[in-house]
Amino acid sequence: MSKVSTHTHNSSKSLFRTFLRIPKLTLIVILAISFFYITPYFSLFVLATVSTNSTSQGSHDISFSGTVSSNPDIFHNSGLEQSFFILPVKNENTTYSGILTFTSSKPLQIQSLNILTINNSLKLPVQFGTLYTFSINDTAIIPTNLLDEPKNTGSVQFSGNGLRIITNEPFLISYSFSGKVMHSIINNNIESALGVYRELTGTYS
Repeated sequence: MSKVSTHTHNSSKSLFRTFLRIPKLTLIVILAISFFYITPYFSLFVLATVSTNSTSQGSHDISFSGTVSSNPDIFHNSGLEQSFFILPVKNENTTYSGILTFTSSKPLQIQSLNILTINNSLKLPVQFGTLYTFSINDTAIIPTNLLDEPKNTGSVQFSGNGLRIITNEPFLISYSFSGKVMHSIINNNIESALGVYRELTGTYS
């Protein structure tokens, strides 16, 4: 064993002496070439890291679960609806995205809630139809049913400004949600409808 160690030690010394005998100009060229090839990959690695971190800003993961009972839905006047807000509506720039899994004591509907981001009193041509809305604190909300029909159990994926569970009678529900909260950008474009309205009314100002 000692002979092998001595041989390895002598080989290391020999390689070191050989390295020292390399002309300085040749050594500089070797170092320059190494720097030329290594630096771009290092720069790309740093750039990729910065880009990844930048895209994660403005959003964060959320995950929670529980069992809750319904409340009378104060946003409808009939007095029949019972609901529970899994994710409350905050503002038009706060968007939730994720998956809800649930089991309930009664068949119920899951609704994604989105804030109407144009003036609700804006007059548009009837041929474009009407968006159904209800009001939360003077804010027009557009509900979207995520289930084809009310169910007692299921799993749904959604994206919106809020998430509500609703049905016509009191209920219990056990659920879990996993997803993200993100800052969203508003991008409205109703110029085609406004153009038709201007032609019909003769108002082009």
